[in-house]
Amino acid sequence: MNRHYAIGLLAIIGFIAAANSTSINLCDGVADNIFVADITNCSNYYICVNGEAISQQCRYNYSFNGKTQSCEASNTSCLSCDPSKLSSVGLERTCNKYALCFAGTPVLQECADDLQYNPNLNACDYPQNVDCVANRCSIYDSPDSIVYAPSQTSCTKYFVCMNGQPQNQTCVGGLQFNAVSNQCVRPANANCTIAAIPKSRSSQTAAQIAPRMVDINCPSVGIQQIAHQNLNQYYMCVNGKGALMTCAANLFFDKDMGACRRKEDILKKY
Repeated sequence: MNRHYAIGLLAIIGFIAAANSTSINLCDGVADNIFVADITNCSNYYICVNGEAISQQCRYNYSFNGKTQSCEASNTSCLSCDPSKLSSVGLERTCNKYALCFAGTPVLQECADDLQYNPNLNACDYPQNVDCVANRCSIYDSPDSIVYAPSQTSCTKYFVCMNGQPQNQTCVGGLQFNAVSNQCVRPANANCTIAAIPKSRSSQTAAQIAPRMVDINCPSVGIQQIAHQNLNQYYMCVNGKGALMTCAANLFFDKDMGACRRKEDILKKY
């Protein structure tokens, strides 16, 4: 099997499944004046204002394009779920939300904690592996108000939002970026720490463990996650159909939250 095709099937590995997709706030963690697509209707979208998602609709039956943040006559950006496949696609400008195509049904999902959606793996991943800041950059930002964003992969790296797009920048001369002053300063004054990603104890990576449909007793309507005897696996039910899912490396299923999370984050509630 082609490696990229195999990875594509792992849409759910490490993914976060909310008990009900309607409980997910599309604009949580998203800057003002950013538009987010409605995965259930190509002509609809939301504008984020003070963390609230305000419903909007394209005129002339146009389709919303999350990449260009505009309504277009073409429907090439419209989400289409193949009923024969398990797949997913990241929701533009959110960094941690995505549409899960489960047996032909689009389901809004969200990565837990500070995990981010990795489009290369089609999975929620450590932010150090994704470094997404698109949720900070609006095409309607004032030219007089420059938006900076620190990198989560390197203390010497940062982003500047220009025309709604994050532009990669690097401090020189051994300096590091200070996210408070938005300046390159001496390392002692940068207050920057990049957390190390724990090494997996398993010789088999998440991209080698494909989800599979299983015959389990699922509710006929709605979304539900059921714990598996293996701590890094769970069952996901969508409208009566079930699949066995495996969390990404170093993540474990939290039955109370219905999500794959770091062990230390799960233990915080006890």
